[in-house]
Amino acid sequence: MLLKTIKDFLLYCNTCDFGVRSLKVFASILPRFNEFITSLDITSIKDISYPHLLEFVISGNASVHLKKQRVWALHQFFHFLKLNKLVTSNIATALPYPKIDKKEPDFFTVAELKTILRYFLDQEDSTHKSRNTLMVLFLVFLGLRISSVVALDVSDINMKESLVLIREKGDRTRILPLPQALCSFLCRYLQSIDKDVGPLFVSGRNRRISLRMIQHLISGASRDLGIHIHSHLFRHTAATHLNQIAGIEVTQQTLGHRRMENTKQYIHLNPTVYAEYMRRHAYMTFFDKEDSHE
Repeated sequence: MLLKTIKDFLLYCNTCDFGVRSLKVFASILPRFNEFITSLDITSIKDISYPHLLEFVISGNASVHLKKQRVWALHQFFHFLKLNKLVTSNIATALPYPKIDKKEPDFFTVAELKTILRYFLDQEDSTHKSRNTLMVLFLVFLGLRISSVVALDVSDINMKESLVLIREKGDRTRILPLPQALCSFLCRYLQSIDKDVGPLFVSGRNRRISLRMIQHLISGASRDLGIHIHSHLFRHTAATHLNQIAGIEVTQQTLGHRRMENTKQYIHLNPTVYAEYMRRHAYMTFFDKEDSHE
């Protein structure tokens, strides 16, 4: 019943600011929703009720993450139905998002980061050593997603101003300053590849390096070093250490988050700032003052 409407919705999403992952979620969830509605012998979109949506969200012993995806997909789909006057109201907005227990993100210690960087520096293949080390440095210093590392072009680098243009999901771009340590590696790398255009990082076939290849390199390092490594751990680490020095606002801008709430999940209690705060706290000297009056 809904297949044509779902197809129209996916075409609509392609013209809007939805990322690839969002489109994949819609393409996975909504056909299942159509199967569920069809099994109830419902023949009109207007006959779909809130209890039907709620039953679909919890059906099939769904995990909390799948429930969240279903709620979000239905929110967007029924918004589209309302825009096209196929329903009078977006009944999906009443669906509550399931509560997901927050887990404090893991991050690398300084010692672990040094071990990982040394691993890539010591690789035998000198050409790819420089490339692989530089990719890891972009992850470590700037906390980039690997998709943003893959998307980097030579023309995105401005060595004169020490700036880099970052491309992110949703076709967003932003400019970040390059740390001096990263600039040193980057300068030598640009001299070695000797080109002004094209992908910054290429494979052995001289094509833009793929997400899978970077993930393979990281998995190899994890296996060889006996350290649990995945690409997003670099992002967690960059956020954690940057926050200890620069604070949450700078961390938010570096990570490219639109909302502060997204940044806060990476932020851990800064022991240095906390210790300084406690040292200056008015009550910390209360008894000293009392003693002085005796």
